[in-house]
Amino acid sequence: MADYYGTDTVVSDLREDGLLIIRINRPEVANALNGVTSDAMETIMNHAEKDKAVRAIIVTGTGKVFCAGEDLSELSAGGECQTVTEHGFGGLTARLCSKPVICACNGSAAGGGMEIAMSCDIVVASDRAKFGFTEVGLGIIASTGGLVRMARDINRKDAMELLLTGRRIKADKAKELGMINYVVPAEEVMPKAIELAEEILKNAPLALKWTKYVVHAADQMSEEDAMRYSDAAYRFLEKTEDGIEGPKAFVEKRDPVWQGR
Repeated sequence: MADYYGTDTVVSDLREDGLLIIRINRPEVANALNGVTSDAMETIMNHAEKDKAVRAIIVTGTGKVFCAGEDLSELSAGGECQTVTEHGFGGLTARLCSKPVICACNGSAAGGGMEIAMSCDIVVASDRAKFGFTEVGLGIIASTGGLVRMARDINRKDAMELLLTGRRIKADKAKELGMINYVVPAEEVMPKAIELAEEILKNAPLALKWTKYVVHAADQMSEEDAMRYSDAAYRFLEKTEDGIEGPKAFVEKRDPVWQGR
């Protein structure tokens, strides 16, 4: 693996197969983000978006906690947040990334850490992890995507209970509610995330990108408009090099060679 714009607080490595692994590296403060760390994640994600060598992304943390949210010791004197970048908390929560993003939740996620997890496409969590939107206990709200995604992703009554109480729930409960995909023993979190990423990497980059775009747009459109958008994406993709290569490789009984164009 090669270093990919990493820093002391955000370790980032790109594998030869195009899998980028980003690891929040502040275990002494439960991987809480300060401004410097959040800016570093923004920079890494900005490069990854433009870089064709990056095909999928895993976000994880060092140690036993995924991310405790914002480092509250570094709030400004006026209480202003220092960690929200152009693309949200940690450069992720307000970003519709064109590449698949998997959260390898090695431990608990609270506040902004939970918002990062829910902004990812797939979440693999440790069976020891707990999850919670704890902002209301601090006099603030989950403003960088948490409230919006909870309202869209799970049952409204369940969402309101968790958001209003600030309660932390175990990984099994989070899976039952549809907030995460997999619950595995702690030592299996990264292997499972990598397994999923490698499965995704077999597919065409443009098809993955447009699948994400259509799915995210669909709940903001009427069904009729969403179907039109989906059809337009298909008509575009079938004329691309990858759209021609996929059916050809299938007929010729060989693995496709994707070009990302």
